[in-house]
Amino acid sequence: MAAVFRFTQLLPQTTGSFMAACRRNIGMTAVVLAKAEKNADPIQKLFVQKLHDYKKKSTAAGDDLVDFTPEKKAKVEMEMQQIRKRFGEGNLEEFPKFNFGK
Repeated sequence: MAAVFRFTQLLPQTTGSFMAACRRNIGMTAVVLAKAEKNADPIQKLFVQKLHDYKKKSTAAGDDLVDFTPEKKAKVEMEMQQIRKRFGEGNLEEFPKFNFGK
């Protein structure tokens, strides 16, 4: 019982010091990140910019591929026809069914 009483007395002190440590760490993290962004490598900045551009194009394209021109679409369809012809005209998106006779 005495341990519980002691714990309840220490809890407010612990919470206060824990919050102060969290506040201090968050403040230091913000400073470090600001310095890292300021001194970032130009190649890294370009890479991040390209990722943002690709994300915008990807959301704009919806279900299609990014930068999917009609010529590319026709070429992909032609290749899919050749694959279907080569592998038996089946549905290429489902797993094949095997029948093992006795």
